[in-house]
Amino acid sequence: MQDKKEQSRFENFLIQFKALVESYQITTPEPEEYPKPQITKQKKQKKQKDPLAPKMPKSAFIFYFQDKREKFQQQYPNLQFQEITKLIASEWKDLPKEIQQSYHDQAFKDRSRYSQESELYCTQTGKKFKGKNQAKSNKSNAKQEQLQQKVDQEDENDSFGADIGQE
Repeated sequence: MQDKKEQSRFENFLIQFKALVESYQITTPEPEEYPKPQITKQKKQKKQKDPLAPKMPKSAFIFYFQDKREKFQQQYPNLQFQEITKLIASEWKDLPKEIQQSYHDQAFKDRSRYSQESELYCTQTGKKFKGKNQAKSNKSNAKQEQLQQKVDQEDENDSFGADIGQE
């Protein structure tokens, strides 16, 4: 008897539960497909370079690369730019110092050209022109000055600075 009662209660429970689930399904509307709002990020505008500003100096490798690139492109027409660059770089590493020195001399001349042009640019425009390396050197100079000031202060406050040998 109890089994039939329990079974009927369970069946009633299932029927009520099924009705409850169906009622929620009916009242809950289907989610409509809303178009996703298109979020457009504002791109950071690049700082416009002054066309009168001097070009940065080239390195010794860049001079070597410019000399050899056309030769390698003709020699290996099916290679991509990256692969040609790797070949030229490996050849640059194997070059004797005497040959590399000629390219380093070209780079030195280019750096001196750049420093002259930047000084001229500063005097003509009145702007303080900072190249990449110049900004780094200014920071390192400021740090060295701060360290020197700290050392000077420590020397002044040093109680053991007096000569011991004097009477």
